[in-house]
Amino acid sequence: MLLAEQHLKSHSDFLAAYDRCAAQLDPPIPPGYGPAKTQFYQWLSGGMVGLPRDYHCRVLVRMFPGWTIERLFQMADAAPVAVRGHELDSPGTDIELEAFLGAEMITSGITLVYPTFELPLRPVQAFGAAEAPYPCAFGKVRAVAADHRSDVLAALPEKEVRGLLYVFSALRRHTGLLTEIRSDRDVVAHGDRPYISFGLTCNDCTRMYLESVDRPLFTLNGSGAEDGSRSEQLELTDGSRYGSSGDHSIGVIARVRPSPDLHPDRYWIFCAGLGPRGTTGASWYLANSWSPLQRRAGDREFVAVVGVDEDSDDTARLEHLLIESAS
Repeated sequence: MLLAEQHLKSHSDFLAAYDRCAAQLDPPIPPGYGPAKTQFYQWLSGGMVGLPRDYHCRVLVRMFPGWTIERLFQMADAAPVAVRGHELDSPGTDIELEAFLGAEMITSGITLVYPTFELPLRPVQAFGAAEAPYPCAFGKVRAVAADHRSDVLAALPEKEVRGLLYVFSALRRHTGLLTEIRSDRDVVAHGDRPYISFGLTCNDCTRMYLESVDRPLFTLNGSGAEDGSRSEQLELTDGSRYGSSGDHSIGVIARVRPSPDLHPDRYWIFCAGLGPRGTTGASWYLANSWSPLQRRAGDREFVAVVGVDEDSDDTARLEHLLIESAS
């Protein structure tokens, strides 16, 4: 928040201000001793253990007169109300968003992941009910391009792509970070990276998380009804459960550390939902309300459940926020 007041919107802006203040010390600290990018975002995360090295402390106290080094590394909510008045679209938003995304995503770039399907060219009417491929996919996806196989079309699910575009637009407004868009199959097969993924079990990235983690923050449970329909519920690690109804969709936003020991700065972020507007509502909420989530969660893992009315994606509102305790 203090960086926002000084219009220091990026790591490079901060280093320039750091070097100016370092040169004013007695004895002065020469240029080039500022924090590396990963260290800088660790400072912003709210999860610091201890304090920076002594020379960093000397520079920071010079940069922010009237603040002790201990106060500078408190969580924002512990700071006086007078310095908490900036709005979501203030110049400091970029830094807060980058802290939300995590240090590795800042250094390697942002990857947005959409799910894909393969649809055979053979008309669906030609299949019997028992052999129809992807029974839940037809009517919900739009074929957009031929796959490498001549008898198959690659198809993108409309809701997940629309949700991805909400978040992509927000990233373009608030940060200059490199952003690429890749399919779930490509990321699972070749990607060892942080990402933001859209879609529940239709997305291979979500399935990989649910199947590879001992204790995923959320799971999807379902049971079949007599009429052949399937009722699915989202269940969190605290035991709470959420399901959609005809006029009420459920969205989920989760930020997890898939391998904290090997990649402590890596986040996977999932944006998905149940019901007609679950995924798009969750995506809209993420695009517009990541800042309150970051302020409450700091650098910890979390899962947020949002409710979405049938009328519009922008009716999404937070119903529950589960924040994992720091390990």
